[in-house]
Amino acid sequence: MLFFGRVISQEKQVRLTEVNFEVETVGNNAKVKSIHSILNDSNDDCNVSITMTLDDESAVTGYSFKTANGDFESELKEKEQAKIEQSDATTNGYSSAVMEQVDDTTFSITLGLINKHSEVTFSIEYLTHMEIQDDELVMKIPNLIESDEKQQIPYSIKVTGSSTFSFKGVLSGEEEVNIPLNGDLILGMKDEDTDEVVISSTFINKEKEGNINIVFICDRSGSMYGEGIKALRNMLQLFLRQLPLNSKFQIISFGSTYDFMFKEMTEYNEDTLKFASETVSHFEANYGGTNMHAPLKALIDNNTEKCHIILLTDGYVDNKTSTIEYIRTLSKKNSLHGVGLGSSCDVELIRNIGRIGNGISAISKNPNVLKKEVSKITERILIPSINECTVEWNIKGEITPKEISNFYGMTTCYIQCNEEIKEGQNIESEIKGRCGEKEVTYKNTKSINITKGIIVHQLMALNQIRKLESENKKEEAKKLSMKYHVLCKETAFIAVDKTTKKEVDFIKNIKLSEISHTSNVFYNSLTPLYKIAAAVTGSIAAVIGVGAIGVGAGAIGCGAVGCGAVGCACPPPPPGNSSIVMGQEENLQQQESAKESLFEKIVKCQKATGEFVGVDTFIKEIGKFKNIQFDQTIVQTFFVVQLLHEKFIENKIEWKLLVKKAEKWLATKLPLPEEIKAQIISLAKSIILK
Repeated sequence: MLFFGRVISQEKQVRLTEVNFEVETVGNNAKVKSIHSILNDSNDDCNVSITMTLDDESAVTGYSFKTANGDFESELKEKEQAKIEQSDATTNGYSSAVMEQVDDTTFSITLGLINKHSEVTFSIEYLTHMEIQDDELVMKIPNLIESDEKQQIPYSIKVTGSSTFSFKGVLSGEEEVNIPLNGDLILGMKDEDTDEVVISSTFINKEKEGNINIVFICDRSGSMYGEGIKALRNMLQLFLRQLPLNSKFQIISFGSTYDFMFKEMTEYNEDTLKFASETVSHFEANYGGTNMHAPLKALIDNNTEKCHIILLTDGYVDNKTSTIEYIRTLSKKNSLHGVGLGSSCDVELIRNIGRIGNGISAISKNPNVLKKEVSKITERILIPSINECTVEWNIKGEITPKEISNFYGMTTCYIQCNEEIKEGQNIESEIKGRCGEKEVTYKNTKSINITKGIIVHQLMALNQIRKLESENKKEEAKKLSMKYHVLCKETAFIAVDKTTKKEVDFIKNIKLSEISHTSNVFYNSLTPLYKIAAAVTGSIAAVIGVGAIGVGAGAIGCGAVGCGAVGCACPPPPPGNSSIVMGQEENLQQQESAKESLFEKIVKCQKATGEFVGVDTFIKEIGKFKNIQFDQTIVQTFFVVQLLHEKFIENKIEWKLLVKKAEKWLATKLPLPEEIKAQIISLAKSIILK
């Protein structure tokens, strides 16, 4: 995933003008530098901050921002040392910034005051993971552009490393760029400072046929009442249609007790889909407490293996220690994925489910986007997986990861060499496993060319750090973080700009505790101008005391319209008729709700084999094609595919697998005449959603 930040300012004329991504790939992993160009095109100096969200498979390796007053570069420190140095720097009159990783993935950095008609550059570097589809590397850029923002932001991608590619485009929503996997599967790098050589080897799962087994464990405790249980029902209805025909599935509900929907893993077909769909429609939040470890223990007792297990909860589970141990046990023969719903879920547990379980984690704070978050998981895992894996190299060294119980899509292994590697030396790596009953072996071979750099080292370290954090081995994780310059929970980045010295006497008595860290940025009236605290959103980072940018800084505001904070210089909100605005917002919400309701109706019309039936009962316009001499199911299915593309593009991640099934079904039927297709496409475009 390629991430960029969102510019926050009270002035609409302060905007992001361009984003450039510099990507160096190692298999399906990469180090990315996101370079933001920010312009203050207004006639006033403005305070600006950047809000950014990464996913759980990413980690920051540094950040910087460049202004007319100089360059700000980050440096990694132990967390407590970073706080001390930040306090010392402030006391001595220097601007500083601290970034600490805590739990989640969203943070804000206050850049401070940007002069009128001036531009600044902000860059952040991070390690991340890319998806694989049809032998292509998929680079996705999340949608951060609000619907009322008219400007389109140009962006560029420059890819080097194991794959090479260049691309330019315009950000207008969620973007997806596919590049061919035509690079080396083995890469070697040497750290110039330590002479340490690390070699990576990427293995691609090429199995097209095989069993797909999915277990969905869902929280139906009392805390899921209301929006939570409604979101769960809608998500499961979608999930059931995403499953392929060659799969088996099981749905488990838990609370104080638990129950299985089926006596055993059951084959996915029209009968089981109909039964599951009807059962899910009656799900309520009536299971009491949050005892997740009991159904996990039942799966262990049933000798569950070669399954993808998705666990969803909205709170803190009972007996967390046993839950983690059962996840660890199940991970030896399965992949486990965690989904947290709402702002009160145990983020640490959700992260550990994915890390310990060789899977994926997602947090859906808003129930309305639960379908999208789960769809991101199902899109990646609904393929045959390779289990019981072993990895061998023809050279000596420390191998990471030490164990691979299974993999799907693509996996990268690393070896920290214990012997001298000569230029042109033949390097071999091999992974063996089983896909169903079939034995699978993939082998990579290369005459190695060791290049200078540490990206491979950092990716190896991130893999190790995630495992150590899941095992609560804080000191070992901290040592790796410091050695390889990869942010973890025990370290922090600090940036000190020694070009912007201020009056020392003014701030000698200001204490660090006077900076407030809340979900809304707040500035105490005693806080000096250059000491700006950035809000923590989602708890990944605390960014403290980023220096004011530009000259002639006045009182510092939070950058939010009409914040009203003590000591804030932000202007009041612009005058206007609030009742009209509220009415417009309410009308927009009603339209969005009606559109979402229509989407849910369409989803429930899909059969297990992929065709859509019954859509004509609520979209009457399809009736105009009833007189043509063609199967109406073909007509309806073709129409729905076109309608989703035309009117529900923002739901693409949700309907992508449904459309894939529908198109596969249509390919087995007599094709519609081109004239009829054109008429159906025209109808789909003309539909007005109410």
